[in-house]
Amino acid sequence: MHLTTLNPDLRRNLRDLVQGYVEHCEFSPHLTARIDFPLYYMGFKYGAPVFTHRGPGHPAEDRPVIGMIGWNTPGSRLPAQVLLEFIEVLTQHPRLAHHSVLRMLPVANPVALELDEDAPGREDWDLLANLADQFKEQAADGWIEIQAADVEDFTLTGEISPELYKALVKSKAVASFRERLGVRFPQAASLKPVRRDERWQVQLLIPRTWDDSRSVRAVARFLARLIHAQARIARRQAKTSRR
Repeated sequence: MHLTTLNPDLRRNLRDLVQGYVEHCEFSPHLTARIDFPLYYMGFKYGAPVFTHRGPGHPAEDRPVIGMIGWNTPGSRLPAQVLLEFIEVLTQHPRLAHHSVLRMLPVANPVALELDEDAPGREDWDLLANLADQFKEQAADGWIEIQAADVEDFTLTGEISPELYKALVKSKAVASFRERLGVRFPQAASLKPVRRDERWQVQLLIPRTWDDSRSVRAVARFLARLIHAQARIARRQAKTSRR
């Protein structure tokens, strides 16, 4: 978000996103936000809103840290909208992530959010990748990237633990068995196993055409399932290690 006063038209996209979040969520004592990762473009200073969620209970030193980033582009706010919708779910269900710390950057390219097609894209601006790397370093245990792409299927790629893979398969089977609507699981997956002590990392590729509110909500609920499943696994592992 631009940090100086500009023509209101240039702030419309960010205002719409943040106002939508504020109006449709319940404020939670577990959630904080700040403008972080400052950068300069065409002589103006920008920053990105970073949300931090701390689940209830347990001292901070015992908490696993998971990072989540939405790669908005000059032509699409879809990744940011999905992550903001997930934050809304999280504020209403703070125990969803158990005692994990979630560091969420819904708007990875604040310049593109405000200037639309007049802004540089991720592939044309190395600075964005460097900022994302800085943010990723803060996620010691897990990492999620959300991107809109020219794909036909909702796709999940990356590295996850066998336990998390089994939990997602089970969650999908339960949702199908009960005929629950409103959660959209990936139709395709390309995953590699990672050891328990390594950081897991996944990428969600969402078709660009899924920009309607129902699809955004359905993908956000899949994110909630993923985070909840991983949090339960981490909780079991923590109990086992203390025995």
